[in-house]
Order: sequence, then structure tokens, then C-alpha cells
Amino acid sequence: MRFGIPFNGVLPIWHDDATITWHRPADGTDLSTVLGMGLVESEPGPAQAPAGWQERVETGVLTDAGRLLLLKAATPSGRRAINDPGEGAPIPLEEPLSYAEAMEGVFDIVGFGIHIGRVMLRAARDGGIIVFTLRAPRDPEPHHILSVPAQVDDHGVMSFHLGTLQEMEGGAWDSATHRDGMALLDLTIPYSDLVAEAGPNGEEGLDADSVLEMAQPVVQCILKPGYPFALGASILLPQAG
Repeated sequence: MRFGIPFNGVLPIWHDDATITWHRPADGTDLSTVLGMGLVESEPGPAQAPAGWQERVETGVLTDAGRLLLLKAATPSGRRAINDPGEGAPIPLEEPLSYAEAMEGVFDIVGFGIHIGRVMLRAARDGGIIVFTLRAPRDPEPHHILSVPAQVDDHGVMSFHLGTLQEMEGGAWDSATHRDGMALLDLTIPYSDLVAEAGPNGEEGLDADSVLEMAQPVVQCILKPGYPFALGASILLPQAG
């Protein structure tokens, strides 16, 4: 099993039989701060990748009749929240939500955008390509929505190259170019523009508004098909050697 993109505190789980179930962690764990960041164990994905690249999809194990999710850290030095020895850090899940329950309430676009922004930062750090997909009910093949090759140079300037087959307009997409049926948009963002003013103890963090502004064209594109209950993301990484 693999994961969809978390939203409103809900975790979509993509099962191997092509079904999707939606769950809330029973212990209040915010999985949007863990998944998609390169912290969780991953495996090769099914997507065909260019030579020298490999798709990686984060994965976990469901036990206790689907009520307990086990997450393993990607490395022995992974974040402590998921760095549990043995079978993995246990995260209890509430009963599966229905389709309607997963969609109810006001969509937290700010929390969703911050998560997407952090996924973009991870991709730039690792020189990866984010692939956003949409999973139709009982369809084993996710459908491509948006690809985002990303990198960061020696001066901390990040580049994101958005490409989609969807017809996009409005906002930053008005500056897109079009080729071979695709809308293409390049973003160049210095990492320093995202850093908030240092706190009283001198610590630095990210400015939420700046991260949201960076992520806006991606969020606009991946939400165009509708509510994010069946959105997923994976990353293509250069193969070692």
C-alpha cells in the first residue's frame, strides 16, 4: 500500500487492490509533516522513468485489521517520530471514513498548500522530479496531473519546471508557454526569500505566506480536477552510480 496526499487531517491510503480508504490518526499525529519529505521508507514505484532515474513511493504496513499503521524511517537517523526500531512506529487509525465523510467540512487550503510547498522544497534539495497523480475509483493506474522537475544551485536559488496536460489559466499560469499539448511554467525562487525573520532565540524558520505563494501554481493545477480526496504524489530520483 502507498499513500495519497494528506488533507484536512485525513490520510488517503491507496491499497494494492486499487481501492482507496480514508483515515484520521487516532492519536492526533499530523502526517502531513512526515509524508512526502523523504523521511519514510520507500520502494520503487510502477511509473516508467527516464534512463538513470527511478520512481520512489513511500509505503507502510497496515495491521490490526487496518487500524494500525506502521511507518519505518528512511534511514537510521530519520526523524524520531518515525524512527522506531523493529517493525516501525505505530500510528493508530480511526475507523475508515466514507467518501462523503472524507470530503465534509471546509477545505484547509492553507495547510494543504504548506504541505505541497514542503514537498517542493524536498524535491529541490534532492534534485528530484515530483509526479502528481489522480486515482480514479478501482482504477489500478494513477493518472498524471503534473510533473515538477526541481533543483537548487550553489547560491540557494531553486528552479521548478511545471508541466501539465491540463488547460491552465489564471495567476502565474498566465505566463506559461505551450508545447506539444502541454502547459509549461518555470519558477525561480531564492531559498532566502522563504526564510522568516529570526525568532527571539535566533532560530530561523520558513515564512508561511512565502511558502504558500511558491506553491500556489502547483496547488492550482492539482486541485483543478476537484477535491483532493484521490490525489497522490511520488518522486523520481537520480539512481546512484
